[in-house]
This record gives sequence, structure tokens and C-alpha cells, in this order.
Amino acid sequence: MVLPEDIDILVIGQSKALATRLCRMVGRSLSGHYQPCDEAGADSFLVANRYMVLILGNASGFSPGFLETIQQQQPQARFLMFETDIGLHGPLLDQQASRINMDLVSVLPLPCPPERLEAVVERLNTATLEHAVDRAPMSLDEVGAAVEAQKIRAWYQPKVRLSDGQVVGFEALARWLEPDGTMLPPRLFIPTAEDSELIIPITRKLITDSLTELSDWQSQGFNLKVSVNATVEVLNSRNFIDWLDQSLSHHQLSPSSLVIEITESRVAGKATKIVEHLTQLRQLGVGVSVDDFGTGYSSLLQLSRMPCTELKIDRSFVSGASVKEERGVLLRNSVSIGHGLGLNVVAEGVETRADWEAAARAGTDEVQGWFIGKAQPAERVLTWLEDWESRRALLVRETRTYAEAKNPKPQDADPTGWRQHQPSTVQLAVLVLMMVLSAGLALLF
Repeated sequence: MVLPEDIDILVIGQSKALATRLCRMVGRSLSGHYQPCDEAGADSFLVANRYMVLILGNASGFSPGFLETIQQQQPQARFLMFETDIGLHGPLLDQQASRINMDLVSVLPLPCPPERLEAVVERLNTATLEHAVDRAPMSLDEVGAAVEAQKIRAWYQPKVRLSDGQVVGFEALARWLEPDGTMLPPRLFIPTAEDSELIIPITRKLITDSLTELSDWQSQGFNLKVSVNATVEVLNSRNFIDWLDQSLSHHQLSPSSLVIEITESRVAGKATKIVEHLTQLRQLGVGVSVDDFGTGYSSLLQLSRMPCTELKIDRSFVSGASVKEERGVLLRNSVSIGHGLGLNVVAEGVETRADWEAAARAGTDEVQGWFIGKAQPAERVLTWLEDWESRRALLVRETRTYAEAKNPKPQDADPTGWRQHQPSTVQLAVLVLMMVLSAGLALLF
């Protein structure tokens, strides 16, 4: 993928020859006007121009203070770094960039596997495009008008089972599309909607879209599920459970084909207010997923008492877990917690083959992320399913999956997904301690 307009990119290497090689390598994926130079020759370019992207080759060998100088002269830029010895220097550069508030997209190995570079460039493209959009959130009136005009619709990101690569379903994500094809990032309208009652019609629209498409896919022989996010306000809205039941009946769909996701941070401190609604969803047969797990671990004891069927591990614990040990620790412990509570565990943010394998080694059940597929409109889903099937057999055959051997799932759940045995106080204490220790490791590193 390339940006709609070429951008200015400065590439600084330990030598100009290295910078030139990096220009050729990255230029295959990212369109732009590239300027290669070494550290000694960089000053004139840094002072005279403003760059949207800076690429640094073997930055660990730069002079002390040079990264701070670049950051001060190019505060608006986004950075990519490449390191020959990424195992030694990658974590140190990542920490240094964080310390000086450098907008670092990723530290990549040199040489870099094409698929890993593609995933990072894709993320860079998306972030750069969003950066170009006015950062001010849309007003309440603007969002309301978009809802009225049916501009907000569902796009679908695939979820696959790690053991065999089979597609198990999709997550429905809100996308605002203008008539000219412009797509506004969710961060510009979802917060406004969540602070008002507009999130209720938006969520119902996503569910209606999803059930319509799901009915069509199932009629063509695809046994799929769809997940939709719902806030506490949506769950508390008038007749939501009855409306959902009627919608499933209208589309002649089994309730088990729908999963309602609720963000962990929104559950914390409010479990007693929403557990009744979640219980009603489970009694109806609808799945319940706790999203972004790991960002609000202080609510673990509350979560253990909730009628959940699934745990989605936050992408910050997954992306890069193969090269950042602290993330690997958090990922493995999160999977242990989910399985200890008898839940299906999904890893979000799988962007590379290395992320896929890290999730497999950790024992996750399902994965979701750009390595599998991006969010897409419904009309592209069937074509994507065909393309994925051609990738699946090779991917699964080559992936070393340790999930069953190292993390067998508990056998104490009945077919409805209800846990027959609640974990003991000692078990919960151990799980909480694991997460606290993991969070402490993350802060240290």
C-alpha cells in the first residue's frame, strides 16, 4: 500500500551506502522522495527540510545525543529503525525513543523479512493518513448527521483458529465512509458517540448489518460468527436484550453465532451494574467477550465472576511479543489466566508471522490482526475467504503450534460455555499475582 501523495523521507545510516540500500528496500513498499545520507551529512537536511518519515540504519552506532538532536529538529516525524543486532540493541533503542518522546513506529531487524516490513509499512501508512486528518473529534451534530445519513457502517476483520487456521468469524468494526470514498478514522467519531446516546443507534446498526451479512454467509455454507462491541450504555439501553433476540429470530440465526464484546476498562468498577445484562445475553445463548484484556487488570476478581465465554488479549501484549520478552511474558500469563477461567482466548494485533508463532507458543486459541486480514467491507469477504484458504494450509503446516501440548484447555465447561466450577480463592490469588508481576516487568523494561 502507498500513500496517495509522495512524502519526503530522510534515511540516515552509519554509512551512506547503508542508507542507499535502505532506500531501495523500503521504497518497494512505501512511496516517497528518499534522501540517503550518513550521520555526518544529516545536519544540513535536518535543518533545511521537514520530513514526515525518518529511517535510521544501525542507530545504535550513532554518536551520543544524536537521536535527541533528530527528535528536536524533526518533532513531527515518525521513525523507523533497522538494526543488524536487534536482539541486543532493539530493546535499548525502543526504551531510548520512549524516553525522548520520539514517535517510533518499530525497530526492525536488518536484513528484514519482507512480510514484517510490509506489516510495519502498512501500519505507518494508516497512522500517517490519520495524522493528516484534522485531529479535532467530530461534533455531536456531525456524528448525528452521519448516523442519520447511514454513513457509518460495519466492516469486518477476520478471526482464525490457530490449531488449523480455519476462519471462525469476523469482528464488526465501525467505519465512516463519505460518498467520495474518504474514510474517517474511528477515533474522530467513536469517542463523541460514546459520550452521548448516539453510540446506541450506531451499535444497533452494526449488529443489524452483521446479522444480515452473517445470514448470507451461512446460507452459502460458511459456519461463521460475528463479534460486535457494545458499551455499558448500550447494554443498559431500553429493550436491548429483547431487540437482539428478535433480530436473531428475524434472520433465523442461532444466538451462538453472535458475540458481544465489552471493553475490560469499562467493566472495572461497574461489574455489578452490567452482570445482569451479560447474564441475560448468556441465557439467550449469545457469547460474551472481554475485550482489550490486560489494560485494566485491577478488575480481575470482578471479571472472574462474570458470565464470559471469551478473553481478547490487548494488542500491546501481542504485537512484537516474539522479540520483546516482557510482552511475551504478559502474553503467556494472560493466556494462562484465560484458560484458567475456562475461556476461549483470542490474541489481537497479530501483524507478522512472528506474532502468529508467538501466539501459538503461548497457547492462544484464536488470532486476529493484519497478518491474517484487515477490516474490509462485506462485499470483499467471500473473495478474502478464498484467498485465505490458499494461504492456510501452508501457514499451518509450517507453524510450530504448541498450544495443545503446553496449554490444554480445561474440561470443566459444558457446551453452553458456562463454567461449572469457579476457580478457588487461591487460584485467583495466583492469577492476580501473575498479572501484577507481569505488569511490573513491563514497567521495568
